[in-house]
This record gives sequence, C-alpha cells and structure tokens, in this order.
Amino acid sequence: MERHVLWLLLALALGAQAENNYQYVCQLDGEQRLIEVAYLLPDQAVPCEVRYRKNDEELQVLWRADNQEGYCESKANQLMKEQREWGFECAAQNKPAGPVSSTAY
Repeated sequence: MERHVLWLLLALALGAQAENNYQYVCQLDGEQRLIEVAYLLPDQAVPCEVRYRKNDEELQVLWRADNQEGYCESKANQLMKEQREWGFECAAQNKPAGPVSSTAY
C-alpha cells in the first residue's frame, strides 16, 4: 500500500513540472510502469519527450521530438498499448482534452 502511495505522489510530482504533461500509469501484479508525455515549453506541443519509468528504476527518455507535433503522443500511446497487450492495466492521468499547442497554423 505504501508503495502505491509513493508511486501516486511521484506521478503527481512529475505532472506538476509542466501544466500540460500527462501520464499513463500501468500496473500488473505489483509492477508499475509510468509513461509520461512531457512538453518542454509552455503551451507548445514541441519540443516534447516520452519518459518511461519501470518500478523504482531511473527515469528514461525514450523518444524526443523538436518539430513534429503528435510524435510524442503517438509513441506514448503505442507504448501504453504494448503494456496492455502484456497484461498491464493502464490509466491516463491529466491527459489534455484538446491540442496542447496554442500556435495557429
């Protein structure tokens, strides 16, 4: 139970780094995976990173995009789907309802 509370606090802390960041938290038999889409500039979809943490291991940056909007979101979604295929239950936290970028094209 304490471990789950610790993971929840960690997920909330990571989400507090940027307003639009969001995570998928995946769990299976006491194992936990955190997949985060991190936006590096306020109100901009790029640059972005997909960050991944497995249990208590160090946070890793798996993918990064400097120009291609939607890349990080797509990669994070693919990774979350893989986790589900392996039996994990995944839930999105703080996922924005619409586009992150406020730039009009």
